[in-house]
Amino acid sequence: MNRSGILGAFHWVEIPTNESDIPAVVRLLAAEVVGLTAVNVSWDSGHMVPTPHEEQIGWRRLGELAVSPVIDDTLVSDWPASGCNGSRFDEWYFFRDIQTPLNLEPFCNYSGMSLEHAVDLAFPGGFDLQAQLDRYRPEIVVGDGKTLFVISPRLTVIDLLHEVG
Repeated sequence: MNRSGILGAFHWVEIPTNESDIPAVVRLLAAEVVGLTAVNVSWDSGHMVPTPHEEQIGWRRLGELAVSPVIDDTLVSDWPASGCNGSRFDEWYFFRDIQTPLNLEPFCNYSGMSLEHAVDLAFPGGFDLQAQLDRYRPEIVVGDGKTLFVISPRLTVIDLLHEVG
């Protein structure tokens, strides 16, 4: 069963991980992500390093973070996922314009944590996901930790995911 809610100005939905994966969600959101640029925040809990082929087609590094070229239909149809656990513990932020410097922390690595309880991490020295979202204003966030999740300021994006699963 999909769960959804609101975190500040952002809507979210969680989907059981056995019912979909990040590449399938990106394909489902193709109309929403084409024209944006993606930043990989977690790659199997580490950092994605673009391959030489990916660099040839426009992938780059921004500090420790991998940044996609402007997303087109070809990239959507062959969305990368870390190999060890499928796309588990991967997380992507999709932007129209990337602000620098970027200091993004992945939510997916808080094993067992639901977005419903994300505010519980917002203590001194903790992780304030809402503040991070408010600061960087991504169009969409897609991650896979305890559950597969999508976050967006636009409810229309989240509504697309209620059919998954």
